[in-house]
Amino acid sequence: MAHLEFQKKNKVTLGLASQSIATTTITGTYWSMAGAHHAAVVFIVGTVTAAITLSVNQGNAPLATPATAATIAGKTVTLGTGDSDSIQIIEIEASELNVASSYFSIACKAVAAGAGAIVGATVIRVPLRHEPATYIT
Repeated sequence: MAHLEFQKKNKVTLGLASQSIATTTITGTYWSMAGAHHAAVVFIVGTVTAAITLSVNQGNAPLATPATAATIAGKTVTLGTGDSDSIQIIEIEASELNVASSYFSIACKAVAAGAGAIVGATVIRVPLRHEPATYIT
């Protein structure tokens, strides 16, 4: 499959621009999961000089800063200095979002406890294969 075909079939968006983080928290734009059943967040990690935590959050709007946001259980990875120059993938099913509380968007988050690391991320949202009885609209 050619790269352009992949982008036509899936929603590929920037999660976090590659940047050096140190004793800080960065959160990317919240992207809507409407019409998607699955997402993969691909974190690209450079040199890790202190522990960092990578996660995917859920929000109530596809904005830079939604009114409310929350973590998604089990969607967190903690890295140490031995994890330099790695790729970390966190996958999310739309059914894992708390839709009852109006959470329908996702965002990448990186937290550095100390000197940190260089981190970037891409969000790949996979469209519905069929129309199930319930899905995020």
